Amino acid sequence: MKKYRDKENSFLIESRKLVDEAIASSAKIDFIFLRQGVSYETGYKTLVFSETLFNKLSSMTSPDGVGAVIKKKEPREISSSKILLLDGINDPGNLGTMVRSAEAFGFRDVILLPGTVDIYNEKTLRASMGSVFRLNILEKNFEDIKKLKPSYKVLSADMDGLDIRDYKKDSKIIIAIGNEANGLSKEMREITDDFIKIPMEGEIESLNAAIAASIIMNRLM
Repeated sequence: MKKYRDKENSFLIESRKLVDEAIASSAKIDFIFLRQGVSYETGYKTLVFSETLFNKLSSMTSPDGVGAVIKKKEPREISSSKILLLDGINDPGNLGTMVRSAEAFGFRDVILLPGTVDIYNEKTLRASMGSVFRLNILEKNFEDIKKLKPSYKVLSADMDGLDIRDYKKDSKIIIAIGNEANGLSKEMREITDDFIKIPMEGEIESLNAAIAASIIMNRLM
């Protein structure tokens, strides 16, 4: 639960693959926990739970019996020329996919505005495939974004924006993606320098937010 993640400054991950990613990314691991009968070679402190208890604790339908408790990473100062900003993203799977794409396309800093789902939600962590451990993820407000504007150009995804194929790249950019159902907040619209859109054919009205974010980041990488 988020309130306990915040209280303990820790979060839980599950699956052998995600634990491998955490170790490879030098995440600060409190301990690893296993389901009885499962083997996992590690030098970290390890707890073994009965099958009944492990399955009760797990959020997965078919857990593989490996998990870990990780300390949250302290955010760093923004240092990259390309930033992904997420404005009220509600779906944890979308958030995790966007973070994964951000790493793939060189967006090393990710800003989460108020109303965005918790980055340490278990579904977000699984969808990120380990990118959460490697990127600089910060929680900011609209006043913080205004302070970045002298150095960065703010581009927001919007159906009425400029065709992204016609957009001339800037050296330092913030790409803003709005809420899946309602789009950009009023405050984000007021901060935006330019609105951009992805051209589409057929009868499609819009793309999934994570797909749209991935396409835009790829175009502007």
